[in-house]
Amino acid sequence: MNKREGMKAVRLYIVEEQEIFRQAYKAFFPLETGIELVGMSGENKAEIIVSTLRMLSADVLLMGTKTLSESEVEILETIREQYSDLGLVLLSSLYDIKGIKRLREFAKKGSKGCAYLLKYSIDTMSELAQVIFGVVEGRVILDPIVMERLIDAGESKTAALKELTSREVEVLNWMAKGYRNETIAEVLCLEQKTVERHINSIYSKLGDNTESRHQRVHAVMIYLQATGHLPSTTFVKE
Repeated sequence: MNKREGMKAVRLYIVEEQEIFRQAYKAFFPLETGIELVGMSGENKAEIIVSTLRMLSADVLLMGTKTLSESEVEILETIREQYSDLGLVLLSSLYDIKGIKRLREFAKKGSKGCAYLLKYSIDTMSELAQVIFGVVEGRVILDPIVMERLIDAGESKTAALKELTSREVEVLNWMAKGYRNETIAEVLCLEQKTVERHINSIYSKLGDNTESRHQRVHAVMIYLQATGHLPSTTFVKE
């Protein structure tokens, strides 16, 4: 039995620039258990989206763009101001550095229930459905490449993170959420020993921690500073 059977359907509104994706969504979501497609548009002006959301009482907005730029993040900021509990899923084919930096500033505000993914990172529509369910539950989901660009847009003090592989950044992201090694292994479909090897590599690349700071805390602090969730002057001691 589908674990979402018997639960209230997620009301989804889609704003997608590219017609080919609109057609794919239109064909898939009416068949997906647990999701009710309440509307779709190719118009991504903030005032129109806000007005439409008010009429539809949507739970999640999926916004698809060709390029992640400042203007798209500005739209998200406007929507978040109006609908603080709305789940947001942003999909883009490309990105520019100004868009990444603006997204980093948006992330500093501690937004909950958000996902930022590159379109080519999604292999199946069912995977996208799981992302939608995730943001409804309050999860923040970042594409590994987007995480790397957020790190690149950070301060020079976090430059060591640029030495990490995409998988190591992904593991560190889950560490920052407070997940234990065995849980990270389950989420990423890896052996626990593999996750532990990644973590040891992360520790090695991030350098020696001071005596006053636990190794895991040290790594997580650097990551949170790089992605904008902590100011660079914040310190935590045991």
